[in-house]
Amino acid sequence: MMNADLTIYKPTTMVERRRQMAQMPAIMNTFEPIERSVFLASTDKIIAGYVDSELLAELNKDLRFICKDVGYRNADPKEYEYLTFRVCEILKRYYSTMTMREFRLAFEMCITGELDDYLPKGRDGQADRGHYQQFNAEYVCKVLNAYKQRRAQVLKKANDALPPQEQARNVVAEKKNSDEIRRDCITAFNFFRDNGYMPRMSPIAEMLYYNLIAECGFAPEIEVTEDEQNEILKRTIHQFIGKGYIGDAEALRQAGPKAPEIQNDAYVLSRRKALKQAFKKMVADGVEITDYITVE
Repeated sequence: MMNADLTIYKPTTMVERRRQMAQMPAIMNTFEPIERSVFLASTDKIIAGYVDSELLAELNKDLRFICKDVGYRNADPKEYEYLTFRVCEILKRYYSTMTMREFRLAFEMCITGELDDYLPKGRDGQADRGHYQQFNAEYVCKVLNAYKQRRAQVLKKANDALPPQEQARNVVAEKKNSDEIRRDCITAFNFFRDNGYMPRMSPIAEMLYYNLIAECGFAPEIEVTEDEQNEILKRTIHQFIGKGYIGDAEALRQAGPKAPEIQNDAYVLSRRKALKQAFKKMVADGVEITDYITVE
């Protein structure tokens, strides 16, 4: 189960670092849907990690779909075989730190106009997305180079969202902050006891109060259920449609409740329910919260 605390590790590779960053709500919540897709795609196995036979097998499958999506018509098996080998060489030589998931995403984003700001411009000033029935090295590099620029912006946004590095400890400030959190948790519990429903609170507050209650032995384990995943899935699809992200909504619908994009929100929902369940049981058992959580 994902740890709700924001902990920064020192991984041995950049892709491992991004995988750990993907577990941080402080980073993932800053992204727009397409930015989140780009970042998550960058956490897969990089192209340099494939042996040639594996990469060729992936390309043989992916290029057929990509060619169909971009409208490239090629009935010559030999030409398609050459295209597969040529693209394999290009990826290994020039794009080895990208992932195959990013390779597929780059062409999808090109089709939908998400790369228009980074593609070469034609005489009319419009982005040149076309392959002109020449699915060759030039076309592949045009798309991937545009994607790399968009990707660089997403990775910078992720790095900028990293929590600041730990500073020298201020014991007085820490004590004051701890007391404030404890006091607010007591207030939240008393509100629930007196009104029968949870007060409005931020996900960060929910995390802090859950941790306090867990330390006292009252909080149940957080387990993300498929019902909660489906609830977040439906909510997110509705939000995408409301913002006009029809393609993202359809892609998420096809991915289903196990889609990586919704797991963080599903975890937050599960934690909220666990905190409410703990409060409910404490009230039923007549627990006096200040016997366990004190403020000096």
